[in-house]
Amino acid sequence: MILNIFRKGLMTYKQFILALEDDVSPAEAESRYQEYKTAYITTQKHAYFDLHKDDTRLKEKYHPTSLLSVIERRNEFCKAAAKSLILDLRSGTLDLGPGMIADGSSKSGNVNYGSSGNGEDYGNKRRKNGRGPPKEPGPLSTAPKAHPVSSKYRRIQADIDQTLALVRKLDMEKGIVGNILSIGGDHGKPDDDRSHVGSAGPLVIIRSLTTVKGLDGVELLDTLLTYLWRVHGVDYYGMSERRNATGFRHVRADNKIADAFNISAADWEKKLDSFWHERLVNGEDPLVVLTAKDKIDTATVEALTPYVKKIVDENYGYKYGCGAMGCAKVFHAPEFVHKHLKLKHPDLVSVLTLGVQDDIYFQNYMNDPNAPGGKPVMQQSEQDSGRMRRIADEQALGAFDEQGSNAPLIPDAPPTLLIPVPGAGLLGPFVPMPPDMAVQMMREQRPPRPNGAQRRKKPLMPEPMMPMYPHFPLDPRPLRRYNDLDAPEEEVTAIDYRSV
Repeated sequence: MILNIFRKGLMTYKQFILALEDDVSPAEAESRYQEYKTAYITTQKHAYFDLHKDDTRLKEKYHPTSLLSVIERRNEFCKAAAKSLILDLRSGTLDLGPGMIADGSSKSGNVNYGSSGNGEDYGNKRRKNGRGPPKEPGPLSTAPKAHPVSSKYRRIQADIDQTLALVRKLDMEKGIVGNILSIGGDHGKPDDDRSHVGSAGPLVIIRSLTTVKGLDGVELLDTLLTYLWRVHGVDYYGMSERRNATGFRHVRADNKIADAFNISAADWEKKLDSFWHERLVNGEDPLVVLTAKDKIDTATVEALTPYVKKIVDENYGYKYGCGAMGCAKVFHAPEFVHKHLKLKHPDLVSVLTLGVQDDIYFQNYMNDPNAPGGKPVMQQSEQDSGRMRRIADEQALGAFDEQGSNAPLIPDAPPTLLIPVPGAGLLGPFVPMPPDMAVQMMREQRPPRPNGAQRRKKPLMPEPMMPMYPHFPLDPRPLRRYNDLDAPEEEVTAIDYRSV
């Protein structure tokens, strides 16, 4: 029964509660459905993993050993992407993508920031005064939108500080050095050193061969958001960190679409800040986490302990030898033997830790909610199945319904014949058979005639009876009314009794 249910697909909540007892409360039914759904998805993912665990693509996403080379290639790509983006920024050709374009002016002193407490839409105010980058036109309007509070002056200043911290941390994780967005500004100087600039927030100086430009405010924030997205795959407003930046990142929204969000501004800001604060304080590189280095190191030490031989020495007391086959190296401490085994006998270490790596591989796959093979196929309801069958029947009869008698008719099967079973008498019993099989059976059961016999003898078995009435397919349409067009009309003849 369970296998049949899993084979059909995942039941909806409505289908599931129909299979429960009548006395189950709604809360218990919801709990049971969540358990059923979790068990179904787990079973499906387990089966998918067993079938595809040797695939290279799956290993590069979840296997700790394969991830080491993936991380190395990823870091090289990030370094190249960062270098290319900084070159575009210096030359003034950087396209800021779904946010704002890069050729707007954002000079300090030319912009009236207003009061930080008035809550006015900061981006709209800059554009209203004829300053700042214009809105992105055309197809980029399909990019997902952040909460309208993201356009407030106060929120923009907080996001600049937070994105700068993210850029520094992610650059450090991937080995990117010399990024002018994180070290080229004045945000690291004391307040008295930058007071003459006139900027209310961090300022990044961009120097090219011919010009010197300062980035601050909205332009600086959009540059940082573009850098995080294209180099590190971070969608800041979307609160996600991906391997590859595909599609559009979230962009700031104005107050005109505030009604489209079902979350308050305070709750959205709290969610955004807590997400990135956790990443800045306690978070690690997601790919590095999947390698489970600490767990593998602990398992390696336990596996290599039997290969450390303790040897008594008259001068030093004890020495420790390598227990690998054919190796006679001797060291002064067990940790030196472990290091020797990892460097000189990697094949042995790989074999000893193979089981732990496979367990981590499986757990990494199962813990990913977006893993391939984890999306269940919903079970088709009985009503939908019946509807599909009716559609097929209607398509078969549709030609006759639309074209009438001119439609091509499907030839009926030939009528069956009643043939007596071998050894039966004139009264049967009989079995229905197609005409061709009936003739063949009669020829096989009829005894051969003697040579030269010309007269017709009485058959030893009865002739086939009259054919049965041919079987016509039943019309799936229900019968509503029957009118016999050939029936005579009911007439009453008047009798004249006066002549009687």
